Amino acid sequence: MDHAIERGIWLRLARALAVCAMCAACLGGCAGGGEKEEAASGSATGLDPVNLIWYYPQYQSNPDQRLVNDAVNEITQAKLNASVDLRPIDFSNYEQKLNTIVASGEQMDIIWTSNWLFQWTINAKKGVFQPIDEQLSRYGGQLLASMDEKYWNGGKLGGKQYAIPNYQISAMRPSLVIQKRFIDKYRLDVSKIKRIEDIEPFLKQIKEGEPDIVPFGTTKGFYTNLLYGIDWIVPVYRNDPTPTVLPDVTPEMRTNFAMMHDWYMKGYINEDAATLKDAVEAYNKGNTAVWFDITGKPGSEVEYKAADGGYDVQLVPLVRSAFVGAGNSMNAIGRTSAHPDRAVMLLNLVNADKALYNLLVYGIEGRHYTKTTGNFIKVNPDGGYFTNTDWVFGDIRGEYLPEGSPPDKIEQTIKANEEASVSAFEGFEFNSDPVKTEIANVRAVNDEYYAALATGTIDPARFLAEYEDKLSKAGAGVIVQEKQKQLDAWLKARGKK
Repeated sequence: MDHAIERGIWLRLARALAVCAMCAACLGGCAGGGEKEEAASGSATGLDPVNLIWYYPQYQSNPDQRLVNDAVNEITQAKLNASVDLRPIDFSNYEQKLNTIVASGEQMDIIWTSNWLFQWTINAKKGVFQPIDEQLSRYGGQLLASMDEKYWNGGKLGGKQYAIPNYQISAMRPSLVIQKRFIDKYRLDVSKIKRIEDIEPFLKQIKEGEPDIVPFGTTKGFYTNLLYGIDWIVPVYRNDPTPTVLPDVTPEMRTNFAMMHDWYMKGYINEDAATLKDAVEAYNKGNTAVWFDITGKPGSEVEYKAADGGYDVQLVPLVRSAFVGAGNSMNAIGRTSAHPDRAVMLLNLVNADKALYNLLVYGIEGRHYTKTTGNFIKVNPDGGYFTNTDWVFGDIRGEYLPEGSPPDKIEQTIKANEEASVSAFEGFEFNSDPVKTEIANVRAVNDEYYAALATGTIDPARFLAEYEDKLSKAGAGVIVQEKQKQLDAWLKARGKK
């Protein structure tokens, strides 16, 4: 992003905040006292010293973690009289370790959560997080001004806010990621790839011409409703005039599983696909030609290059992006936090203070990265601190851009979020309480079969019927009926049925 655009974004935000501040001044001290005023002014004067613990996931351990943590504390102590204990955990162990920490009742002030890892709805219902509406209204002015309501809905349950979204790509654009060296070598015309099936001739070329390269790397296959005209909030065909909840195994899924098995038998897919835990393990050695990315976010080519042995890649979108909400990366306040006010102040500061945010993402200037031109930086991946996870900490609109990023990455992200198709069922919340037992039973069946079927490791002609039978016995049909019942009631209440 060039300086003029960047200044425009932050000036608009500053004006909005100035209006908010004026309104607050007119209201006197109704909403808060001295502590609120100190937090808003960015001064630690008058605030008691506190220590906050922040848990979040990372791809790799960083030797300079302590050094960066100390630099973070120089800022937070000056502005909030708060020290921060950053406690990153490897992605592969994140959920397991957090569950153990939760069970122990230890202090957890800020906890990264999402709709795909350490799922926020499950943990909010279990009481792991505390609602933060009051704290946001008092200390989260910049946060509240920075995002429209549709983003905040990502962390809302039962009308209460349990998590703060990290502004990033909130639209999913299922895409293929292809190494450019093979695109060039085999003269692949990516403009002709409109469906996932269209990549198969290229996989055949890779298999025959590159004996040391995996044509298609995966861990969980690539089946997603977004590829097949099925809504992401409720499994209903988007063009269905009488919305009918689909069964767990759809005709599209059958076709997908059959194709994946065919690819697996032809040697296109990595043999350990069904047992790999982390997607990055499928391509981090640089020996995978193609893989699937459900998000397809602007600028992700740089992240994939860093995780892919340094090879350039090209993103090839397969469908129009869909707005799926901001629940894919959020930070919540733990119920064991004794300082929820200060924790919200910290997240507000991270999202408003560009120096603090980029310190968390990229480390220390001159040691872990150097500024080049405009908003660009040159990252030193071997410098001792390298996260590759700007989306974990906060609002990416305040980030520096690593070399190789599109100059308009931020603008692309904003545009993708604003132009993405919105579900007709936006706002529908499925209450899973009536079918908790069935959901647990179905999850156990999926743990046994799904990965093997989705990666093509086992033959659906032999095992799909068995899978469906076990799903039925586990209560999959009961879940569908309950979902249909709640959906019908939701539509009726809105005069849509």
